[in-house]
Amino acid sequence: MSDIWVVGIPILLVDVVSPVLLAATAFALTGSRPIANSCALILGHTIAYFVMGVLIVYGLAELLAPVVDFVVTGFVNPTRINFVIGFLLGLVLLGLASRVSTSAEMEKQSARSEASQQKEGVLPSVVMGATLCIVGMPFAVPYLGFINEMFRFNVQSKPLGLLVYNLFYALPYFLIPVAYAVTGKAIVDRLSALNQFISTTAAWLVPLLFGVLGLAFIVDAIKYFLTGSGLV
Repeated sequence: MSDIWVVGIPILLVDVVSPVLLAATAFALTGSRPIANSCALILGHTIAYFVMGVLIVYGLAELLAPVVDFVVTGFVNPTRINFVIGFLLGLVLLGLASRVSTSAEMEKQSARSEASQQKEGVLPSVVMGATLCIVGMPFAVPYLGFINEMFRFNVQSKPLGLLVYNLFYALPYFLIPVAYAVTGKAIVDRLSALNQFISTTAAWLVPLLFGVLGLAFIVDAIKYFLTGSGLV
């Protein structure tokens, strides 16, 4: 299973930068029992993330198998229909590039609204963490990418792969309450500044990545229809 981490670690590094979870953790540190509540929030998110991954692996694997086989065959031996789909996918990605900033902002506002309504206590914090995870799953593209890589690398124990991934995903966030215990409330202001930086960067970086990928698909398809071969 070690081979998958060649691509799994870069995916994890992208996935772990979550402005929503970071903002919710910072908010949990401002209430009573800040360490317990923030740890409970992260734990709830981690458990839900793992469970959702297991459900995707075992609940959708058979349903998605024909699609995955078609995509893999298309990469190995692409035909005209693959380039038509690639061209359409490129248009979709360009459309997403123009809308993703708005979607991200709506998600952040939703997270702030839910956090502001959060009840005090460990159990409500666990529920809040799980809720944030479930609401954000449609945007969990890196996580879905890691699951796809587990199938591509033919990982035998996929639950173990998901467990390791989720433990390393949660580790930086569990270090936040530890830092709070050491430095006190000063860490809250630093988290707020870091979250603002991440949010601002993601606002232009993510649309840029979608746009570049979309253009690559479109140029690849156009080159195929003009010359008979794609970019690769």
